[in-house]
Amino acid sequence: MYLGPIHHPAIGIRLPEILLKGILRAFKNRNTTGTLMLSFVRETAPEYVINAPPGVYDITRGHTGTSIKKYMTLAHEMAEEMNVPIEIEADHITVTSPSKAVKRIVGIEVEYGLSNKELEDAMEYIKSEIDEAVQTGYVDFFTIDTCEMVRLEVSSMSSESIKERFRNLMPREVVEDLMNRYIGRRFVFIGSSGRPFSLSFSRLDVMKLALKYLDSIELALKMYKMIHKEMERIERPFGVEVAFDELPELTEEKDIYFYLRELWERGLGIDFIAPNIGFEKRKDYEGDLDELRDRVERLSAIARSFGTLLSFHSGSGSRPFTGKGEGVYEVLLEATGHNLKYKVSGVYIELLFKLMESYPKGTRPRGLYERIFEDVYKYLKECIEEERELSSPLLKRMVEEYESKGKPIESEEPIFKYFSFISLNLRDSDGRRYLREEIVDLYESDEEFRANVDREVERLTLHMIEGLKFNNNVERLSWWTQ
Repeated sequence: MYLGPIHHPAIGIRLPEILLKGILRAFKNRNTTGTLMLSFVRETAPEYVINAPPGVYDITRGHTGTSIKKYMTLAHEMAEEMNVPIEIEADHITVTSPSKAVKRIVGIEVEYGLSNKELEDAMEYIKSEIDEAVQTGYVDFFTIDTCEMVRLEVSSMSSESIKERFRNLMPREVVEDLMNRYIGRRFVFIGSSGRPFSLSFSRLDVMKLALKYLDSIELALKMYKMIHKEMERIERPFGVEVAFDELPELTEEKDIYFYLRELWERGLGIDFIAPNIGFEKRKDYEGDLDELRDRVERLSAIARSFGTLLSFHSGSGSRPFTGKGEGVYEVLLEATGHNLKYKVSGVYIELLFKLMESYPKGTRPRGLYERIFEDVYKYLKECIEEERELSSPLLKRMVEEYESKGKPIESEEPIFKYFSFISLNLRDSDGRRYLREEIVDLYESDEEFRANVDREVERLTLHMIEGLKFNNNVERLSWWTQ
């Protein structure tokens, strides 16, 4: 069901066969509703990609081996069986290639931007993703990511260069509309603490923001219209989020206001927007908490003036149960007035591998963990030697550092922490995702292991629900549905 802009968690179900029971049990036990999702392009893909022979598609595309149809159908069926209200999301629909996205996640610098042909191909692929999601009849929400089309170079251009480019690219009527919307106005906002603040725009501000964001905004609108057209066919209500978090810079107040305002001017109001607030994937937040509180409070106030709440991505920290570090949950709740969306995904697979690692040597779970680790390492070595899609100087350094330690089979080793995701998409000579299949078989055939997994998955989910005060949020559904 479409939840609307209410306070709730969003969880990636990379292995739905294994993760759903524990997650939904936690939801039920705390009277919580939330979103179940996978990231399009990277984590999931249409069935024709998942079922294609090895080597046809990049290993980072649909790297969970879980199709769009499969995760949405399994999520719906188990939630129905357990009588838990959930929303099913198509997360991070993006024109960015999966290999680019993965490289950025691990800290490799990759240029932004696409050629016309790349954009055309990406939009055709997105159409196939949306088609499969809509055909399930279960999708309720879409996160749109057009960060690839943000013109980041504008931020470092001189004033004169910005003015010249603006004159050359912007039609006169567009210029007039933009200036009338922003110049000579003072926009006032009230933060969750009650503190007021305001924004004012200079002509140069407007020029800079227009050059930086209008291409991204127009593409977001085009993607929304594609989604709307398909969802009309099944007459199902849905919501939309826009992702800013993939940009390599902190989201500024004027930037988020401009983006939301220009979407609104084009007829698109969104439920959530995901800013870059300084979170890094699989790392605790190490910045100043007072600065974080002030930044988030201001961004939240601006977003709420458009009927939009903030969504926080990269929500997992350095360990499964650290959250995002001491005090971070409390700061986010205070700064947003207890109204936010919080996304996690990879942490559940990290938890699974840590559990398997904890078993004594010689047991089946420990043996499978060691095989997963060794096969991931072997694949990364082949990537470097054969200059495959994941190859980079950074990966080469990581592998060399790992080998210099004597190749310990420990889940905290960076090569495993950041690249273990590929294990679910490794294929054998018959095309089987052999490691994924063995993990699922272990869960289904070993009663003790299954009970341990369900318990730990539930515990991790409860940790987030309680830390971010999501318990009893089912009561908020009536605020939106009525």
